[in-house]
Parts: sequence; C-alpha cells; structure tokens
Amino acid sequence: YQLWVSHVFALFWALILIFNVWKLINLFLPEKIAVWALLIVMLEPTVLTQFSIASPDFILFSAFIVSLRAIFEHKSWLLAIGLFFLCGINMRGIFVGAILFITHCYFIYLQDKKIGIRSYFNIVLPYLPILALLTAYYIYYFTQRGWFFTNADATSHYSMPAGIGRIIRHLAEFGLRTVENGRIFIWLLGFYAAFKVFKSKKKLSIQTKTILLFWVLLTSLYLVFVCITQMPFSARYFMPQYFLLTILVLTGLVTSVEFRKNKLIFILILVFELTGNCWIYPEMIAKSWDCTMAHLPYYEVRKECFDYIDQQKLDYKDISAGFFLYGDRKFAELKNAGKAVDNIPNHKYFIYSNISNIEDSLVYVLKNKAQWEPVKRFEKGVIFIEIYKKLPTERKIEP
Repeated sequence: YQLWVSHVFALFWALILIFNVWKLINLFLPEKIAVWALLIVMLEPTVLTQFSIASPDFILFSAFIVSLRAIFEHKSWLLAIGLFFLCGINMRGIFVGAILFITHCYFIYLQDKKIGIRSYFNIVLPYLPILALLTAYYIYYFTQRGWFFTNADATSHYSMPAGIGRIIRHLAEFGLRTVENGRIFIWLLGFYAAFKVFKSKKKLSIQTKTILLFWVLLTSLYLVFVCITQMPFSARYFMPQYFLLTILVLTGLVTSVEFRKNKLIFILILVFELTGNCWIYPEMIAKSWDCTMAHLPYYEVRKECFDYIDQQKLDYKDISAGFFLYGDRKFAELKNAGKAVDNIPNHKYFIYSNISNIEDSLVYVLKNKAQWEPVKRFEKGVIFIEIYKKLPTERKIEP
C-alpha cells in the first residue's frame, strides 16, 4: 500500500467537487458572484481538511453536491451515480439520501404543481439501484450481526441520554460544532439576509425553496439525534448543511444588497473562514481536530514520539494511549506492523496529546504528580504529545 494512492483518489474527487459546485452555484448566482461562492465553499476549513487527509467524508460531500446538481438539472443517470457513492459511504450518507428523495419530490411538485404516477416513477427510478444494494447488504448484516442497537450499553453513542442535563450539554455541543471554525459569520449573515428578504416580501425561487427545505430537514434530523442518542458531533458531519446554508445566505445577499457591498462581505467571509483554522480551545474542551488545518503538525510530532519510544526500546505492551495514537501503527503509517498500543490507561506508560480529546477525569489523573510523571514532551505549533510514566503506588512526592 502507498499513501499517495489515497491522495490521488482524493484529488480526483476534489476535481469532481469543484466542477459540480461551480455548475450548481451558477443555477443560483450571477457568474461574478459565483466565483466568490466557489472560493467560499472550497476554502472552508472543514472541507480543506477533509481533502488534506483524504477523508471518506470528502467523497460523501462531493457525492452530495453531484446528486443535488443532478436533481436541479433533471439528470437521472447522474443522480443514480451520485446516490451510489453518497449512500454507500456510511449511515450519514443514507440519511442524506433519504432527505434528498423528499426534497426531490418537493422540487418536482413545485415545478408541476402535482406528482402523477409517471412523474413519481421518474423520481424513484434513479434511487432503485442503490436501494437494491442497500437492501441486500442490510439483509446480510441483520442475519449476521442482529439489529443495530442490540449490544448498545449505557455508554454507547446510540443509547438514550441520561436525563435532560445530558440533552442540554449535547445540544450545546451541536451548536458549537455548527458555528465553529469561522462558520459563525455565515450564521449571522443568514439572520441578516433572512430579515432583508422577509422585509422586502420577495418570492423565493423554486430552487431556493428546495434548498431551504433540504437544510431544514437535515438540521432537524440532527436535532432529533441530540434528544435520542449520545452521538458525539464533528464539524465534518455538517458539511452538507453548511453548504446549503452558504448558498441560501449568498442568494439572499445578492437579492437584497448591492454588489459593491457584497464584495466586501465576501472578503470578510473568507477571512473568517481562514481564521477558523486558528480556533484552538482550552485543553479540557473537545476540538474537531480533523476539521481544521491546525492539526497538520500532528504527523511530525507523532513520528518524533514513536521514534523516541523505539530509540528507548520501550515495550509496546507497557504503553497505552489516547485517540489517534492507540492501535497498530501499520494502520496509520502503512508500516511498523505489530507495534501496537491499546487505549486502557493502566499500563506503565501513557501517551497523551491534546489531539486525543480524552476524558477530563483521565487528564486530571495524568496531571497528578503523585500518580504519573512526564517523561518526554514533543510539540510543534498548537499540537503536543507527551509520554507519562506511572509511579509506584508507594512512592511519595515531596512537597
């Protein structure tokens, strides 16, 4: 296996994304505005980061754009291809695909003012290939593994929240993830654009109404997840919603603000997006590291850490680590197979990093000098990795 293969594959999807974003935004915005819109979409920190790490979510986002464009341009074959990759990536893609079908029906209804048997068949047809594949897959899955939540325990992401307090904290996490990395400026502009459009009493286009319904349904779905699961959110989950919101905001600004002022607003949006890569929270607040370019020094720091472990001939069986650092090194490096650490912090050494987002209680334990002592720290930019060694229980620390 070679790492460059995945990045070439990501580049292929980047070209698909750029082309289809350009085609799609030209359906909503004048060409002189569309250039700005393309920059705003592609330079958003989460999109940039998903491309840089060759993430499957980048494919999901690209397939979503392809599918949406296919609906507006009435291209059934293109929609079938987009749905194959959209729904084939993960469960979130399936949810997006289901909502896509609802908004597709709504779009056709707005155009024809009715949906007959023939038009309904034309809508459904592109969805049939992926529906057949998913049906076959889940029949096999259920026969082999049982229902999704059969083995879910109280700490599972798919278990019910433990009380209203947990729901409120989950809602706060949802709110943070939707506005972080500079996205808050688009939200503020959204309120302003909605007020201006409402005040002017201008009618929305069919495409805009469809985009608006899509955005409302996707956002509502995650609000439902807030109330019925403990699923942790990441900013990358919201790339489709944020794209839809961006299109709605830019469309609203174009219809209510003159181009000269809009140009300044677009520059401010880009500035906010770029500064989004600098949103670094205090150590005890979880950060979506895989959604910001601020994480890039991690790879070099990680290498320094494991090179040190090998130089010191530390036994991997004595080492545990936080997220992004545990597991067999071959899955992250495509080499060093068999050199694996687990995630149970009861070994002699523990590798701690601010990129791991470990539980606060474990951070407090590691910082307790009566239980653990720092051995070596590796740091670059805002990223650090530190190796801790557990102290003998009978050892006392002098005040």
